[in-house]
Amino acid sequence: MFGNKQKQEQIDRLVRKNRELGALVVQLAERAGVTGAELDRLRADTEPGLTTQVPELVAGGKLIEAIKEYRVATGAGLKEAKDAVEEYARRMQGAGVA
Repeated sequence: MFGNKQKQEQIDRLVRKNRELGALVVQLAERAGVTGAELDRLRADTEPGLTTQVPELVAGGKLIEAIKEYRVATGAGLKEAKDAVEEYARRMQGAGVA
């Protein structure tokens, strides 16, 4: 049980650090004049699992195929891949890309 508590504390620290880094990226982007939509596109370009096929499939409305491609590229489970591809699709829609 002690090991699980330590692992959870480590996960919590990593989540906090990730949030801090995300906020820093937003601040730096604003200072550099990068728009929110451009930042979303940049993030999409650097996300693991977003092979060149995934954005093309999402843009073509082929989410199931995009999820399959994401799973092949990352080894992710179905739910994780579905969530990642759907989140990507939402961001691209919000950015006016997809």
